Amino acid sequence: MPLVSWSELPDDSRFWCFVSSRPIAPDEESLLHKGLEKLCQDWAAHGVPVHSGFTLVEGRLLAIAADEGRTAASGCSIDSRMAALRAIGDPLGIDWSGRMHVYADQGSGWERLKISEARQALGRFLDSVATTKGDWTPIRPIEGSWLKPVTSY
Repeated sequence: MPLVSWSELPDDSRFWCFVSSRPIAPDEESLLHKGLEKLCQDWAAHGVPVHSGFTLVEGRLLAIAADEGRTAASGCSIDSRMAALRAIGDPLGIDWSGRMHVYADQGSGWERLKISEARQALGRFLDSVATTKGDWTPIRPIEGSWLKPVTSY
């Protein structure tokens, strides 16, 4: 019931982003969507539905946001969301918890890189860092980002 379309979630919605351990195949996306829809429909904090939604970017990045103006996501509800996310990913062989990799495109398509490698790369990347939905830019240039800040001398 509290599943909200990504476009309808307010910009100040609390934001979480997860990088897939591997690209999600097109035939897996419908299965993944069904699991994520159920996760958002069932997500509750202290018995109160969390109004939430999700989006997938380039078959590699999963963003979930919760409208905390309606219901705040509590620690326990976040833990239960993570368990549900693992239950969705495990049968597909997808690990969402690897935080030390990003997907970068240096002109020849998305490639999974260690963060230390991405800091040396040129091009763009799938950004998983933001506090709110409105602060998030899913695809951004590596140069000038948190990966490779522009330095002035």
